[in-house]
Amino acid sequence: MKTIFLCILALLSAAYLVSLFFERGKFQAIAKICLMPVIIAVYVTGTGQIFIPLVIALLFGWLGDILLLKIKEILFFRLGLASFLLGHLIYIFVMLYFAGKINVTLLVISLLAYAVAGVFIIRLIKPSKEMYLPVLIYETVILLMAVSAIQFFTVYGSPNGLLVLSGSVCFIVSDTLLAIYTFHSKPKIFYFFVMLTYIAAQLCIVLGLSAVAI
Repeated sequence: MKTIFLCILALLSAAYLVSLFFERGKFQAIAKICLMPVIIAVYVTGTGQIFIPLVIALLFGWLGDILLLKIKEILFFRLGLASFLLGHLIYIFVMLYFAGKINVTLLVISLLAYAVAGVFIIRLIKPSKEMYLPVLIYETVILLMAVSAIQFFTVYGSPNGLLVLSGSVCFIVSDTLLAIYTFHSKPKIFYFFVMLTYIAAQLCIVLGLSAVAI
């Protein structure tokens, strides 16, 4: 069943990504809100035992997708941001839970490295004054998720740890591009890469975590 849902996801993702270059509003909206349910199905059918917190994190991602269908409306953008924020917080918990221990030296190094990256990202995004604090908080959480993914990687290595770490990096890229796309006028190709890296992020994290026993 997992293979079947992966094939469905591949076809759905390809159709959705291609449609971004055309005026296919209704199809794009339907396809987008179908992505996360299929990824959830990949997890449910591909894991030995379902870990409920991970499913909740994925559901918050799904809710964020729905809310961001109206990304140009500030209320929906903020609610979507909050939904993804909660999802990332749960991802942090899940990654550290499975890691089981903290490599303190690596934690300090990764925190310093991501702090530098965070300064660069916030300058690159240049959010509006009213959105500066929400974006800063969100950026901090997603960078902490990447730090947690490094801890997970040190325990599980390749392929599971590498998949989760790759997913966290894809999330940083996707959300940075989304912020730039939202706050500044950019061509459609920009949003294509936002969604490409977003789908890759969710899928990599799910595949990496689904193979880990509770």
